[in-house]
Amino acid sequence: MKTSRLLAVYAPLFAVAVGWGLFRLAGFEGGLVLGWLPGAIGLAIGGMYLLAAARTPGLEPAGRRFWRHLAVAALLIAPSTGPFTEASLGGRKSGPLLFAAVGLLGVALLLVLWALLRLPTRVRGRGDWLRLGLDAATVLVCSATFLWQFVLRPIAGAPLPRVLALLVLSVLCLLAVLAVVKLILAGVAAVDGRALRALALVVLIGSVGSALVPLLDSPRLAGVSDLVTMCEALMVAVAGVLQARRAGAAPVTPLRRGRPYSVLPYLAVAAVNLLLVAVTVAGGGTLPVLFGAVVATAAVVARQLLAFADNDGLLRSLREHQRLLREQATHDALTGLPNRALFNEHLEHAGAAVLVDLDDFKAVNDTLGHPVGDGLLVEVGRRLRAAVRPTDLVARLGGDEFAVLVADGPADGLDGIPARILAELERPVHTHGHVLTVTASVGVAARAEGEGAQDLLRHADIAMYAAKRRGKGTHARYTPDLSGLLMTPESRLADLRRAIAAARPPFTLEVGRAALVSPGFAAELTGLLAEAGLTPDGLTLALPAAQLADDGVLPRVMRELRAAGVGLALDNTGTGTVRLDLLSALPFSAVIVDPPTGVDDGRSRAFAEAVARFARDTGIDYRVRSEGSLLESAL
Repeated sequence: MKTSRLLAVYAPLFAVAVGWGLFRLAGFEGGLVLGWLPGAIGLAIGGMYLLAAARTPGLEPAGRRFWRHLAVAALLIAPSTGPFTEASLGGRKSGPLLFAAVGLLGVALLLVLWALLRLPTRVRGRGDWLRLGLDAATVLVCSATFLWQFVLRPIAGAPLPRVLALLVLSVLCLLAVLAVVKLILAGVAAVDGRALRALALVVLIGSVGSALVPLLDSPRLAGVSDLVTMCEALMVAVAGVLQARRAGAAPVTPLRRGRPYSVLPYLAVAAVNLLLVAVTVAGGGTLPVLFGAVVATAAVVARQLLAFADNDGLLRSLREHQRLLREQATHDALTGLPNRALFNEHLEHAGAAVLVDLDDFKAVNDTLGHPVGDGLLVEVGRRLRAAVRPTDLVARLGGDEFAVLVADGPADGLDGIPARILAELERPVHTHGHVLTVTASVGVAARAEGEGAQDLLRHADIAMYAAKRRGKGTHARYTPDLSGLLMTPESRLADLRRAIAAARPPFTLEVGRAALVSPGFAAELTGLLAEAGLTPDGLTLALPAAQLADDGVLPRVMRELRAAGVGLALDNTGTGTVRLDLLSALPFSAVIVDPPTGVDDGRSRAFAEAVARFARDTGIDYRVRSEGSLLESAL
């Protein structure tokens, strides 16, 4: 529907209404039909436009029902304009005709109200309806106060037809305010937002027209009311046109709740309080206005208290959400224990560190499946918490590696912690229909004066490797002599010979930093390789990441081994961290990472991908740990 066609239809009607209004202003008192007929015809035509809007393709059923109801209401209001116009001018229309007009108008208003109430809104919860109800009550009380002061109070003692007409107009005004409040405060999505704003303008024009009734008491100004009716009729048609234009367009956008609408109840209260001041200064009857101001203010206060309660609830929800995010970022998703990030935060202030590495955990995953392995890890975490004090921090560092940080010395001494841990783990674990026996290697280190956090962790790691050499289910405490050789030179040489004899090139051996920096290690290794008839380029030594240090000894030994042809790999061993600067500075030929566990929200996978990109860019061989890829000896 084109705008030009709409103007062509309504322009002649406006011309007649304006002409008749000018005649009335000039004193012409006849031809009342020329006053109300344009408005009646305009409303009837507007109803037809609304019926066309109800047939808009793609419109929701609720929208079709809404426009049909409004169309019927417009067609009912159209014939009632004549009797009401004459009644407002003091005409002597018969009672039955006027009452029939009142009946039509009443039915139409009820239909409009029903259509508005049935129109779906974006308000859903009970709290939303309560807030909307308080806002609407505030505006309605203020509007009723103004209607009393300017419309109803001045007509006390007037003829019954005039009183009846103005009472109906007052009801119309209040219903109009209700419609405006719903459209502005609630917002809807079933019909076009622009069409709804046009309807809001219709009821707003009607409200203003009702408020102007006392000012239009002179018969010469009767044409103003008819022009108001014509404006309402035009906006009704505009609403129908706007809705019809949405055919085939994008989905309807809900009416937005912007900042200007949120202050509507407060503006209404301010207006009624200004009215109270004006009435008091003028010396008029203040009791009804005072009552309206008190009720409206009470509604606003109740709404504000509700808002305070909502804000408090939102703040509590926000704090809880922040706590959950913090917990997710600092705790292991499987066991619920602190993860490496939180562990590193507390490591700076720890007095001692205990590392716990489960023995043969990989066999559990490979033979019984990951769900059983996960159940085992969860139970191990629970038992570790039971074995230490509440003030000690139990963390899962990754894979099957756990750690305990001790802030101060326990009553039974530092050696009592691994003893209690091993005792807790001795009891069989029941999970997923299996009974498992768990053993672990436990390394303990106490922080010496002036020792850094990473030194403490490295010493605990060395102690754990020493425990592994002693056998399953044992523990060891770090002492300075472990910084050299974990075993005697004779034992170390026998272990090397045995490992090399059992291997098939190319092969990888795990080796601790203590062995690498021991005197003569490179010469011993190359000698044993020659004795076994193997070349150095078939061997790769894997150095645990936790033992990597930026000192002068380790780089010299590594360069010596690389010059002999031995490969060197940085073994991540589940730590989740790699010093990329040292990885690029030291002569590593490969890096080994653990496969993603699948239970840490993708962090291990992201870490592995980042290390893979670094290795590819620097020409270092990238390997993922798999069954049989590394021997378990910790030389």
